[in-house]
This record gives sequence, C-alpha cells and structure tokens, in this order.
Amino acid sequence: MSTTPLTRRSLLRAAGLLAGGAGAATLLTACGADGPAAAGGTRSAKVQPRSPGTAGAIRDSVAEQFALEAKHGLRLDRKAGGGPGAGQEQLLTGVLDIYAFGPLGATEVNTSDHDVVIVGPSLWNHGRWIVPADSPYQSIADLKGKKVGVQPPSSDTYRAAALASAVNGIRFDREFKLFTGQPIANLALYERGDLDAIIAIEPNATRLVGSGNRQLASVDELWRKGTGDSSPLFLNGTAVRRDWLAANRETARAYVDFTLEAWQLIKKDPTLIGKYHADYGVPADEKKAIALLPERLAPVYADVWDDTVFANLEKQIDLAVEVGVLKKRADKPVYEKL
Repeated sequence: MSTTPLTRRSLLRAAGLLAGGAGAATLLTACGADGPAAAGGTRSAKVQPRSPGTAGAIRDSVAEQFALEAKHGLRLDRKAGGGPGAGQEQLLTGVLDIYAFGPLGATEVNTSDHDVVIVGPSLWNHGRWIVPADSPYQSIADLKGKKVGVQPPSSDTYRAAALASAVNGIRFDREFKLFTGQPIANLALYERGDLDAIIAIEPNATRLVGSGNRQLASVDELWRKGTGDSSPLFLNGTAVRRDWLAANRETARAYVDFTLEAWQLIKKDPTLIGKYHADYGVPADEKKAIALLPERLAPVYADVWDDTVFANLEKQIDLAVEVGVLKKRADKPVYEKL
C-alpha cells in the first residue's frame, strides 16, 4: 500500500477522484409536534422498517429485550418507509422523519436546496477491502487496475472509500475498475469470481472472512494512515430535516438517547451480537462467522457524540472539498448537539 504522506500536493493529485453524487428529491415539508410527550405520553416518529442483514439490524432486538422504546417514551412507526437504499430520499421527501446520513452525503444534499442535520451518532465506518483466500494481492495498491465492487457513488460507503483512498494518494474512480451497485448484487459478482476485490460492509464482510476470504484493510485504517487521525472514521448518524427538528426536538433527543443506549448495551455485553446473529442474516450453520461477529461488530457502534466526533466530521468535509469529492461546504454545519 502506498505510504504517500498527506500533503496538499498529494491531495490535489487525487482531485477529481469521483464525480458521482446523491440525487436529491424535491423536499415536501412535513412537521410533526412534540405535544403528547409534554403531557407524559409517547413521542412518535416515522422510521424505516427493520433492515435485516445490515450492521444496525440488531438494535431493535436489543431495544425489545430491554424495553428501550417505552423507556425513552417513543412510538416508532416502522411502516412508513420503503425498501433498503431508499431511506435518504424518503427522509428528504418527508416519507420518513429520521434516517441515517453521513457528513459528506448531508453536505451534498444541503448544497442542493435541502436542510438535513445529523443530531447523533449511529455507526463508525465498517467498509472492508476483501479478496479471495488465494488472491495474489497483498495491499490496496496491488489492486490498481483491477475490478473492485463497491456501493453506488451516492452512498456514504462509496464516498468514504474514495476519501480514504485520496488521502493516501490514490484516485479511487480512476485507478480501479469500479463495479458499483447494492451490496447484495456486488456480493453475487464477487462470489462467482467476476471481481478481484470487494469493499464489503458488515455483516457481509464478516461472513466473507468467516468463509475463508482475506481482509486487506479497512476504510477506517486507510483513513487513519493517510491523515494521522486517531479517532474512528464516522460513517453516519441519526439525521433529520431541520424543519422537522424545530417542531420535534424532544422526539429527536429521545431517539438519539434510545440508539445510544442500545449501542452501549451491546458494547457492555458483546455476546448480544452472537445471540441475535439472525438479525445480521447469518444462519446458525455459519459458526465461524458467528464467532467473529462480536469482535468485529462491537466496535462499529458509535456511542460518542462530542468534540472528537465533530472534529472528524469537519476533517472529512474539509478534505472532501480539497480533493473534489465535494464541490463545496454547506452554509450551515451539517451536525448539531441537541
């Protein structure tokens, strides 16, 4: 892997590494109210249905085990959203009240006449560069010119992988033959041998490692190497529209606390991860993957929302503008502490 230091010159050499961006839908304003909770009732919010097979899928099972929804005075409407992959657009259009956004995605939509704000943490970056067990490639640099599967350019995973490559002097969309698509589609291509490598997200990455594939590096490791940053690379957090937040601030605060407590419970007792392996889509016969899940997944859950995280968000945005991942910063911060 390249050891090019992070300098303005090396960053500018990596400029133009990606041209993709999230398509932004027209914003249909939709404001709720915090009224019922003020009288001791519950606060409701429209959120996407459970997404089995994702890194965050375990949260609702943990929440049910510890009755967290009632504890935080929430009533979550999980019937509002559509399938996986549509959540960000559904947040922008008002179909959902709450969804996950990363700092780069939030900046991009907010420079396109939207106003999304991240109000709490969700996940640290969990993108992993994976190759077959018998692959001759030993580093990311070895994969230049090779076929690599990754999520679409509008995704937080793609943007983060591109940025982490750029800070190591690698032009992501020019130096690899990228195959962009949804995780399940790329996984199918990879498993039938059509790709040299895949940037897999959890839990797919752990399932691949459990079945004998090799992890060359994580996106987080590349970010830290290229920047010297010691903090985890933030992937995404609880995001809302700012107009909805103005009318539902206590609901947003309760939802953030609800998520934080779920993550803290998992970190305190990682055996919960193995217990709910089915939420990740890992069947009982994948014993190696199940054994690996606690070690690999527990660090993914972001239970900190403080100045160290905000500094990470700012650095991501600054460098993304520097190298051309983003065209410009948003007029207002894309994050807020409630």
